[in-house]
Amino acid sequence: MKKTNLINDLVWITLALLVCIGGLRLGFGSFQQPQAGFMPFLAGLLLGVLALMDLVTGWMGQWKEEKEDRNIWSGIDWGKIIFTMAVLFVYAFISSFLGFVIGASLLLMVLFRMMEPRPWWVILLASLMTVGLFYLVFQIGLEGQLPRGPFGF
Repeated sequence: MKKTNLINDLVWITLALLVCIGGLRLGFGSFQQPQAGFMPFLAGLLLGVLALMDLVTGWMGQWKEEKEDRNIWSGIDWGKIIFTMAVLFVYAFISSFLGFVIGASLLLMVLFRMMEPRPWWVILLASLMTVGLFYLVFQIGLEGQLPRGPFGF
């Protein structure tokens, strides 16, 4: 295990402990009645577990071949990343007047098409099913407030 990986893992574990302590100071509450520190504590716990797993796998030598920093960035398609960011900014703008259902459907169709070209009917069906599921869970099940479009949904 490289010394830099060990230091990184120890820094993340320390940060996770600090976040957990801060969450407990704010008050954890319970699963039925969470208080302000509930989510920070769980986030710190998750961060700590992941950092600990990375530390253990590093010590066990499971990842013997480590890429050099210059090789990590070699296969990235920056055009797709920039396009995805632009599409997300457009979605944030249009969802306020088109609503969640129409805006998210359009967003997912573009992202699904960019990810792996498939027939349009597959992309349309997948995006509508995904948006429908989210609408059922967040709008109907949890009674959240999603942006409403011109058609009332």
